[in-house]
Amino acid sequence: MEVRSIFGLPAHPLIVHVVVVLLPLAAVTLIVAALVPRARRIAAPLALGLALVSTAAVLGAEQSGEVLQGQVKETTLVRDHTRAADEVLPWAIGVVLVALGVTFAEPARRRLGKPSPRVANVIVVTLSLIVGVGATAVVIDVGHSGAKATWDNTANLPVRDR
Repeated sequence: MEVRSIFGLPAHPLIVHVVVVLLPLAAVTLIVAALVPRARRIAAPLALGLALVSTAAVLGAEQSGEVLQGQVKETTLVRDHTRAADEVLPWAIGVVLVALGVTFAEPARRRLGKPSPRVANVIVVTLSLIVGVGATAVVIDVGHSGAKATWDNTANLPVRDR
């Protein structure tokens, strides 16, 4: 199903803002869950839920972006944005996978008895920091390139008389 508009507005910028808010929020929540073991019971499932919703939104943003791309002038800025946007989904999936690991690491460790809590914690923190910082950086980069593609050419537009 192709989504072109929501409430009469182009769908892409609306869906993108879900990603811009939720994916970094999922990343930060995941990092908190990894760094603060006492918060893990609540923060890890929350991070997982946010990551799942944001990953679905990434898919919607990709689809709506392809629709929008067919309606706008092809420029270097649009091509740069499209190329950069291809990097978001792998990072979002990474956040989902690490959030799954953080959510279920402690119950699995208790059942299996290995690895040691210290080793497991180092792995959880390291992976959470990598995907959290990476996903957030990619979202910022793609958002910036999308804003440039949208707004850089508007400075020369004539101002209407009132």
